[in-house]
Amino acid sequence: MDVRRLVLGDWNPVVRDGIDVLRLLMLGGAVAYAVAGRPGAASLLAALGAVTVVARVVNLPRVYDLCLTAGMALQGFGETFGLYDEFVRFDDLVHFTLPMLTAPVVYIALARLDVVPDPRDETHLQHYVGIAVVTAALGISIGALWEIYEWRSDAWLGTALSEGNDDTNGDLVRDTLGSLVGAALLVVWARFGWGSVRRIPGVNTHEDVSA
Repeated sequence: MDVRRLVLGDWNPVVRDGIDVLRLLMLGGAVAYAVAGRPGAASLLAALGAVTVVARVVNLPRVYDLCLTAGMALQGFGETFGLYDEFVRFDDLVHFTLPMLTAPVVYIALARLDVVPDPRDETHLQHYVGIAVVTAALGISIGALWEIYEWRSDAWLGTALSEGNDDTNGDLVRDTLGSLVGAALLVVWARFGWGSVRRIPGVNTHEDVSA
């Protein structure tokens, strides 16, 4: 296996690349926690791992497949390893990086459903602005919905996810900043016409499914 294939993947049909290894680590972690009698951690990793499996099935571009999988791993292992409690700023990191990594993926998923323009379509300035606005709005909305979940979870399930108005407002600010960065990155992706599906192994100019 040469360096290019090691980095870019397409090792074999089952485990294509390092992204699949990360997926397997999450799913394996879910099994390990279930065996160890930690159903909460097991269910969290299983749910987030399932999201990454869906990303594999729909054949996202490698970069965005990596973004989504890394985001889910950051959230899952951060929670199960207690990193939120161990590191004061870990929550800040997650609230910035998750929208940055996942908002473009949500846009691409909508593009695959023909709800919004595909990033590889011939476009112009107004469409780039539209891609940025929609992507940023998606990320900000996801962040806001998560804050609502934290608020209701504390009331209904007895959790302690929300730490007050200052914490919520700070999280929303970081969600917004991350979403704006993610939107800008997707515009760059669209500008170069790189598309919304994974490329054929070893081929840089064609894609293996239609968007």
